[in-house]
Amino acid sequence: MLGADALKQNDGKRAMKNGISQHPYISSDRQPPVGQMERVYQPATAWGVRRSALLEIVLFFVLAVFLDQFVYSADAYWSITPHPFWLIVLLVTVQYGTAEGVIAVLVATIVLLAGGGVPEQTLNQNLHDYLFGIVRRPLMWLVAAMLLGELRMRHLRERDQLRKQLEEARANEKVIADAYQRQQQIKMDLEVRVAGQMRTVLSMHQAVKSLEQLDSGKVLFSIMDMVRAVMNPQKFSVFMLGQDALEAAVHAGWTGTDKYLRIVGAEHPLFQEVVARRRTLRVSSENDERILDQQGVLAGPLTNAETGEVIGMLKVEELDFIELGWTNIKNFEVVCEWIGTVYGNARRFHAAKQNSVVNDSGLFLSSSYYIRQTAFLTSLARRHNFSLAQIDIALENYDELPKKVRSQAPIALSKAVEQVLRSTDLAFDRRNNGREFTIILPATPTRNARIVEERLLTALQGELNDSLQEALWAVRVEDLHTPA
Repeated sequence: MLGADALKQNDGKRAMKNGISQHPYISSDRQPPVGQMERVYQPATAWGVRRSALLEIVLFFVLAVFLDQFVYSADAYWSITPHPFWLIVLLVTVQYGTAEGVIAVLVATIVLLAGGGVPEQTLNQNLHDYLFGIVRRPLMWLVAAMLLGELRMRHLRERDQLRKQLEEARANEKVIADAYQRQQQIKMDLEVRVAGQMRTVLSMHQAVKSLEQLDSGKVLFSIMDMVRAVMNPQKFSVFMLGQDALEAAVHAGWTGTDKYLRIVGAEHPLFQEVVARRRTLRVSSENDERILDQQGVLAGPLTNAETGEVIGMLKVEELDFIELGWTNIKNFEVVCEWIGTVYGNARRFHAAKQNSVVNDSGLFLSSSYYIRQTAFLTSLARRHNFSLAQIDIALENYDELPKKVRSQAPIALSKAVEQVLRSTDLAFDRRNNGREFTIILPATPTRNARIVEERLLTALQGELNDSLQEALWAVRVEDLHTPA
């Protein structure tokens, strides 16, 4: 036990050293980094000045000049106190700030001085008094724009700082919330693992029970439940050994964007290690990770323990990092050997079944024997010149009948055949599906075969119980050979 724990710890250290948690095919509960802060609306500007402010200034002065020229005295409102241009200067400054306010002052000064309302110098005025009277309003506008604009800019800076602090607080809140969610997910995963350990015996029992069948196709799909019960992977696949290559037989969890190999040739390192050397590869090993080459995190040979034959490969493409421990790796090796043995036995049974004389129910001769026997009897009839007829019987509404009725129909037909046929006649389950049957009648011409057909239908009608009254039978007589 101590050795197992030490090995597990060494595997964990090696996994951290090799960067297992960064492997693209190992799932992790790690959440993506916190996204960018919410983008604050940035108004359109021109040369550092808001376009909306420029538009408001232009519209105001267009309207002001129009009214001055056609409604008032065309003197740029020089005689009006307080001057109307105060309105645009104060509004733009208070709303936008210093730069926009100064531009409003410049435009107002240009319109004021170019408007034709500048008074002439009087005799009792010196030049300084005259010039001061002219520039007094623009100076007052400029001082107001500078003072109020800077106050506005201070408010904007404080607002931006508060907004930034709010966004940082939201980001920190999101980080804390995500961390809490991750902890909750880890807690839930651990609870699931504990519950899973409690259900291990039941899951294994159900998985093994699903494998207790001799049909190789059904066994192949039952393997999926077996692997899920033991390993709990997100993506995995089963490869079968073909002609010098491993070919994907079944897979689970694969998506259209996955680039996993469906055929692993004999020259591929993965084939060489798994099939030729019969090694179990794991991504926690640096050398094995290079051989796997992002094709999965675990790969092992499916070996028949009874014969030692390698029949394929089990590969896990994606697995939770917490599941990649020493225990699960050993479970993976056991599952590979278990699957190899069960599937190997199923294949041997299938091969034996192909040469079987009777079908699965034992009531009729098998379809494979039908092919051989028909060829033999036809050749014999041609050589010795005797008649050979065949009666085909099919259950037409097989798919519409209940499952219980389907199983009773071949039994009823078998009893009718025993009553009517001679010892030399042969009854076959034509396709081993319980719905299509064939009777070979040696030394029987077609006219006599039709008499056998009528007797067979009469005997069959007597064997049908209430539940089989819905069964619809189709009968056809075929002449395999007529004497010359």
